[in-house]
Amino acid sequence: MHDLLKAAKLSLLFVTILFEGCITAPQLRHLLSAVVFPHEWVGNIDKSGFNEPSGICWHSRRKTLFVVGDEGDVCELKTDGTLIKQKRIRSADFEGITHDASTGLLYVAIEGAESIIEIDPETFEIFREFQLPRTFNDKVVIKAGGQGIEAITFVPDSTHPEGGTFYVTNQAFSLDAEDDISAIFQVELPLRSRYGEPELLDYFKPGVIDLSGLYFDQTSDHLFVISDAANVILEYSLEHDLVKAYAFPGDNQEGIAVDDAGFIYIAQDSGGIIKLRWLRK
Repeated sequence: MHDLLKAAKLSLLFVTILFEGCITAPQLRHLLSAVVFPHEWVGNIDKSGFNEPSGICWHSRRKTLFVVGDEGDVCELKTDGTLIKQKRIRSADFEGITHDASTGLLYVAIEGAESIIEIDPETFEIFREFQLPRTFNDKVVIKAGGQGIEAITFVPDSTHPEGGTFYVTNQAFSLDAEDDISAIFQVELPLRSRYGEPELLDYFKPGVIDLSGLYFDQTSDHLFVISDAANVILEYSLEHDLVKAYAFPGDNQEGIAVDDAGFIYIAQDSGGIIKLRWLRK
């Protein structure tokens, strides 16, 4: 037990060093090898062979999973991986999906366009599309032609006039480019007011590249962010404080969802949807 606690403390120290630019992603991957995300392996549940799954969310009303792919496809699955329905919405790079539990509507992040579309979960009809700004405080932070937005999650807030805000990641592969930063952005969309423009409210930079997946955990009120390049998952408070860091199972992890029974689902861009049981401590 003492050795495990020591390894955990050292790993968090190495993450802090990484954020200061003193350690590379491969080195971090090696150092975190003793601190694996607490889980029990269930397996790959994808029975439909969904092409390039790049985002996933658990729908709290329908009790199903929604998955998006790089070619503009959306599908609904049972938690055992059985396909319910699938549709190609349009030719676009769908990279993340989330939902607003109060309305049940789905929101899909589109890389390259840097837009978010609002979709009916029953018919897959598009209701609205929101174009994200590329600037924050008059400075370009999401460069046109860059890697673009890669992940999305919704954080509900009953006191907020729009019912909550979104967080999205910009999937930069450099920590040096000031006009295309590797960061997690808080985004406000006119969900309830039906007027106004999308706005970047805030952002923070974890100090790692390839931010490929996001999940907001209402149990802890924490954000979980995946770095595919480093094969790690980082846990943050909404005040942007790092809470924990773990080596994360899977390959090419680009989406994460958690159902009401405590199972985690990981969308792998190289193929497959991995199911785990989360052993919360």
